[in-house]
Amino acid sequence: MGPRWRYLGVELAIGLRRNHLMTIATIVTVTVSLTLLGAGLLVNKQVNLARDLFFDQIEVSIFLQDSMSDAQRASLENELAVNPVVESVVYESKEQAYEHFQELFAEDEDLLAAVTPEVLPASFRVSLVDPEKFDVIASQYANYPGVDEVSDQREVLDRFFRVMDAFRNGALAVALLQLVAAAALISNTIRVTAFARREQTGIMKLVGATNWYIRLPFLLEGVLAGLVGALAAGGLLLLAKRLLIDALRSEIFFIPFIGTRDVLAVIPLLLVTGAGIAAVASFLALRRFLDV
Repeated sequence: MGPRWRYLGVELAIGLRRNHLMTIATIVTVTVSLTLLGAGLLVNKQVNLARDLFFDQIEVSIFLQDSMSDAQRASLENELAVNPVVESVVYESKEQAYEHFQELFAEDEDLLAAVTPEVLPASFRVSLVDPEKFDVIASQYANYPGVDEVSDQREVLDRFFRVMDAFRNGALAVALLQLVAAAALISNTIRVTAFARREQTGIMKLVGATNWYIRLPFLLEGVLAGLVGALAAGGLLLLAKRLLIDALRSEIFFIPFIGTRDVLAVIPLLLVTGAGIAAVASFLALRRFLDV
């Protein structure tokens, strides 16, 4: 190791040891902010996985009036079967609808007691080739004789995904605020360090040291704090995946969950973000508070 690199290493160690409390505070702030950022990105990935699955399995329900005749029902079923936007059609009678209802609400005895087979309508469950073609089915069959209502499951799913999107946006917004706070804390830490070593840097300038050579230990101090915070954030995300996501995966089998590979894919972005913000904050602090 040459004298220049040895000097950088010594100065970096001195700076970290002298301002260890502020360095720890900086690392904690960076860790929290990048953990929230990573969580927001992973929530977005999870929402997209669930959206792709559920939207591919969306069915259109065509609820039938009790007065609909067998001939009208058979005619509607034949039309649906040959419709080019329809993938499959399943008829559900009132009795089958009631059996399905009992399975869904088996633990709610009061609700089961209040509902009878006569209350629930018969329906056609229609799977579409393209789930986005719901409007085609609605426009063709909403006024069909004997049809009571045409319903799309997307309405319920859209409300669910709007909640998830709001959660993701909230996490990203808080992460952004935390990153601003982390940048301010890094800048202040570097400024204090530079002020404490102002005589030393003045002497180095007199003996011909370049601006970048003088500033580099301070920059490395900030970047190191950003990288350590990013690695800690990645560790927390991996721990959360193991404790939370893996537990949900063992209980809920019909939803695809993000995996370790997805978490690992986010960590490089956290490292770049942590190091980048720290480098920019340190550079700006040095330009303003270190007159070299």
